[in-house]
Amino acid sequence: MSLSFARMILASAATVALLAAPARAQDLSAADLIAAGHTFALRVCWTCHVVATDQTVAPILQHPAPSFLGLAQRPDLNAKALRNFLSTHNETMGKAGQMPNPRLVDYQIDEVVAYIMSLKKGSR
Repeated sequence: MSLSFARMILASAATVALLAAPARAQDLSAADLIAAGHTFALRVCWTCHVVATDQTVAPILQHPAPSFLGLAQRPDLNAKALRNFLSTHNETMGKAGQMPNPRLVDYQIDEVVAYIMSLKKGSR
């Protein structure tokens, strides 16, 4: 699949997620924030990543991006670094610019960061 097609799919999924009347992150408990991040990732991030063990649809990329569990286990990953990465204003992100920027709003970033950080070994 081409990167431009993946960008189009990601943009469509992000638009749907934005219209889904989500709760604001600051109104959620830690457990609810993690759950909201899990739900959001299953709606938006699945197109490129395996985001959860309960994901029912495989990523559409022939060579999927790193799984969220794999990302969480990286020793250098912390909430601040992940938040900075997801807050970028670049068109593409990540190693060699391979990730289309999902253009998340702050509360979505909070949710996704909480979910990914909850996957770190020893966090549960």
